[in-house]
Amino acid sequence: MIFRRSRSAEPQTPASPTSGAGENGYAVQIVRHLYQDLLKREPDHDALAACVAWMGRGATIDDIKTEIIGSPEYRERVSGHPIAKFPAIYRPERISYFTHRGRFRPLAISIETVNICNNDCVICPYSIQTRKKQGMDMAVFAKVVADYAALGGGSVTLTPMVGEVLLDKQLLERLKLLRATPAISRVSAITNATMAYLYTDEELAELASYFDRITVSVYGLDAEEFALMTRKDQYDQFMDSLGRLIRIFGVAKVGLGARHLRARTVDEIDAWLADVAQRAGVAPSLLSLPGTRTYANWTVFDTSKPLPLDAEWMPPQRNTEQCALPLVSLQVLSSGQVSFCGCADFDGKTALMLGDIRDASLAELLGSERVNALWDWQGCGVPEPCKGCSFYMPISKLNDLHSAFSNPIGTFGG
Repeated sequence: MIFRRSRSAEPQTPASPTSGAGENGYAVQIVRHLYQDLLKREPDHDALAACVAWMGRGATIDDIKTEIIGSPEYRERVSGHPIAKFPAIYRPERISYFTHRGRFRPLAISIETVNICNNDCVICPYSIQTRKKQGMDMAVFAKVVADYAALGGGSVTLTPMVGEVLLDKQLLERLKLLRATPAISRVSAITNATMAYLYTDEELAELASYFDRITVSVYGLDAEEFALMTRKDQYDQFMDSLGRLIRIFGVAKVGLGARHLRARTVDEIDAWLADVAQRAGVAPSLLSLPGTRTYANWTVFDTSKPLPLDAEWMPPQRNTEQCALPLVSLQVLSSGQVSFCGCADFDGKTALMLGDIRDASLAELLGSERVNALWDWQGCGVPEPCKGCSFYMPISKLNDLHSAFSNPIGTFGG
């Protein structure tokens, strides 16, 4: 086997593979870098020669990396990895997505840059949060980005846990920082769109140049439904803003997701989409509106109290299998507090909190005993806020969602 370490000699830099120049020398550098990065050692003579020869026959850097990750030595080195206990997920072709230099990392990161919202939706705990409503300090944001880049980077969503991203007064500055960070591969956000009126067309166009994707939450297809959902009378403003966003960002960058209170026919949805298309100056066939009328309990809502009109709470459940969602993303709240869960820890006061990004790096927080315990429901018990959470998804379901590893935000939204 290429990656079995020699028993007869200490690691050394052999003469034969490095004796050539050009492509051969480049291959040696690549193999040595991968060994040092993944196995924390120099390659043995035979392993280096075999890898260089393999690359000469057409193997790619990813081929070499996958082979190292699948080796017994690497598996032994990361045996303390919290995901290793889930063999259906902890497979050689997937490990690199949630591992950096042998240590656990989530597939993506959610950064809540503001926890202030213009709406007060009946399905959202915004009005019952007790933490300070604020924008994230720019120095804190910069540290989060730098720490995430040090973990390998990847996708970033600026969707607040509870809040509206367009109310972030430093949004453009943050987007520029993300663009200037090579490790950041994708930037997205969910918005209610209404507050786009705060921006000129030119300012929205500049924002659009930095986002890969935005998704607009549609809280009603008429003024009555919108007011019942958001407890605000801003439907006309929302529709005007939505048309502007689609026109300026372009249909390829804007997704729509309806949060219905009223059951809607296909004809009603099509008529609404035609109105939006006319405002945006695009063909109705380019727009679609997936949606739902069932809502999560956020671990705090009394689901025995009915929602307005035809909407329903998700049925009560008892969660026992490890949840997959902390693998998808962690959440950094506007205060700098870091939550293990990117979905439901809206007030930052549960057993899922890991600490403050100002006091420790993301690597330190993710490598803590706290994280190991939270990844061990079987041994340490199900955390209290997770027991009945209706955002829950068992980790075994990830096995069928292959895109979740390479495109977590695109798969789950955000």
